[in-house]
Amino acid sequence: MEYKDLSPAVQSEEQLRQLIQEKTARGELDFPSERTLEAELGVSRTTLRRSLDTLEKEAVIQKRSRKGIEINPKQTINILKMNSMSSQLPSDQTVTVLSSEITKGVKEVNHFLTTDIKNPLYKLVRLRIVEGRPFSYEISYLDSARFPGIEQIDLNNTSLYHVLEERFQIKPTYGREELRFVSANEDLANVLKVKEQTPLFEVVSKAFDQNDEPFEYSKQYLIGDQIKYKINAKNIFDYLEDE
Repeated sequence: MEYKDLSPAVQSEEQLRQLIQEKTARGELDFPSERTLEAELGVSRTTLRRSLDTLEKEAVIQKRSRKGIEINPKQTINILKMNSMSSQLPSDQTVTVLSSEITKGVKEVNHFLTTDIKNPLYKLVRLRIVEGRPFSYEISYLDSARFPGIEQIDLNNTSLYHVLEERFQIKPTYGREELRFVSANEDLANVLKVKEQTPLFEVVSKAFDQNDEPFEYSKQYLIGDQIKYKINAKNIFDYLEDE
């Protein structure tokens, strides 16, 4: 078996990631200058800049004119957790309902919820603000017949999952998520206060309850440079995979 030493660029990148983790744990966002990093890491300016470019493309750091390099304070979400997004984010957040209504069926949604396309759906559209900045635009669909009167419930600054559990005895148990990058169109750019073509995460979630019944189909659009996803799973063979 043949082994190769890590290249200087990869080594410096790993050292930079470790430094970022240590600073983030202390709540620090400032970053040493390139000259200081060269001396501390013992690498050339070319190697260092290659590593910094990689981290900048991943939005781990930000280069700001006259301010130098700063760590990008992303919010972290565990993609496998079935608790609400509110519980995974800082307490400094607001959730504003943009619309809450009974609407006509949507083919892909009704198919997932195993209801006829003629059956109306409950549609909830909300904007989430985290630490004073737009964070996500969220669209949730439920079977209106299964949750009568839900359109009359005030879901501003309230966890939808908490309401479903408390009022309808529906406990979110597991789900599937499809994650991809999209570019912000005019409508998404306006609501999230970003430029058009800004990279966004589009997350399609399909949630099941304690009886293995599908109950929610949702789409979320999250600003790409504000978030990172992780996967932490225990007892992974307990996750169900139904057709």
